[in-house]
Amino acid sequence: MTSANPSKSAAAPEFVAWAQQHQRANRLHKAELAQITEHPDPAANRDAIAQQRAWARRHDHERQLHDIAIHQMRPQQR
Repeated sequence: MTSANPSKSAAAPEFVAWAQQHQRANRLHKAELAQITEHPDPAANRDAIAQQRAWARRHDHERQLHDIAIHQMRPQQR
């Protein structure tokens, strides 16, 4: 006869997938907050050129992340 309650070490795959997605969403949210609340280049207070460079680095990084995401979404050619 089987027990009505599964063992505590075995979790439903749907729950595991949800928990992993929830952790990922929390990490991304914390990273977004850090970008909003922390200046990327604290030494560049009123230096316009340094601010432009910091913006360009952020913009390049965002574009790179976008390109990687699009590449991962495309079906792989075999």
